[in-house]
Amino acid sequence: MNVGVSEQEFVAADPTGDPVLDESEIDDVGLFETAASSLPYFGADFDVAGLVRRLDDEDILIPRFDPDESADLSIEGFQRQRVWTGPRMEKFIESLLLGWPVPSIFLVVEPDGRYLVLDGQQRLTTLQSFYRGEHPDGRVFVLNDVAEHLKGATYETLSKESKRRLNNTFIQAVVIEPAGEDGRDAVYRLFGRLNSGGVSLTAQEIRVALYRGPLVEFIRDLNHDSSWRVLFGAAHKKLKDHELVLRSLAMADVIRTIDGRWDDDEVLKQAYKPPMAQFLNNFLESHGKLEDLNESEVADAFAKACRVLVEANGRDGLKFNGRLNAAHIDAMLGTLIHAFTKGLPIDAAAVKRAITALRSSESYTDWVSRSTSHRDSVVGRLRAAVEALIG
Repeated sequence: MNVGVSEQEFVAADPTGDPVLDESEIDDVGLFETAASSLPYFGADFDVAGLVRRLDDEDILIPRFDPDESADLSIEGFQRQRVWTGPRMEKFIESLLLGWPVPSIFLVVEPDGRYLVLDGQQRLTTLQSFYRGEHPDGRVFVLNDVAEHLKGATYETLSKESKRRLNNTFIQAVVIEPAGEDGRDAVYRLFGRLNSGGVSLTAQEIRVALYRGPLVEFIRDLNHDSSWRVLFGAAHKKLKDHELVLRSLAMADVIRTIDGRWDDDEVLKQAYKPPMAQFLNNFLESHGKLEDLNESEVADAFAKACRVLVEANGRDGLKFNGRLNAAHIDAMLGTLIHAFTKGLPIDAAAVKRAITALRSSESYTDWVSRSTSHRDSVVGRLRAAVEALIG
């Protein structure tokens, strides 16, 4: 069987209060059209005891949407604004004990055969907490706001009959098996529609969950660089800072691939394929294990790039027209990372001159302000930044 995702806009970020101008989020709306053939699925029934056992054995994985959350905190922390209250958790357990129907969960089969939870995180973590006898914060999990005969019960104090009924209750699951090259992208798009609580996850939060691994952890470490924190400011609760580090690494790779061949259309098509969100997914897929990236070299180049930007222009080192601009950031940082990995000497004075020249360029202003995900805009701003910074 196949499931196709109907047309539905995925909100990549809450525009209110976001410190970063990222026009590419508008360009990327079409990314969330999903080919039905890439999402084959089947139905399955899991008994509650089996679900809890699989969670404890990590055969079912609860996604972590924040790479800075430790594994121990992931159950409590990954849905900071979407976490269930105690009474709601109790009502869910009560529903199972009373034999009432509960919604299905959505799982995706990972390459190693384990299941990643697409929808149903709160239900599953509630079950795990009840069986453990305590909430994630350490409070005893006691049923209070429930039917009279269940009040005061914990899992251990349930009657044998109630415990057996709960253990053997089945919960329906839709299990998705990504197919072909587009499979993981299809899951990425579906994830944006199925996140719980009606609060949309950003594109980067979903990437962190789906593409977890060495590259995501490496980007997390770069995101703590002291000069980068000066340039960006406080950590972004929706991981925009994390995404911009990823974009900058990806743009450095684009510049490396082009290798000065700015007028060769075939090279440009190979180096960057829009839209930006898709390109970043592909970059994480291709480089996720860090097998072809020199970590120490790239980390050193990133630190140097951020440091020279601070030396050149302080906290405004990556601002364009008075605010952080994602397209300007990926061009400047991407170019500097590329330059420093090549061992090219660029000092603060040169960076300051380049910033002044780029800010006064009408063409560059267009490339960082309009259709910023399109190939012409990406190539245009990267070429301008390379010429201004490297020559």
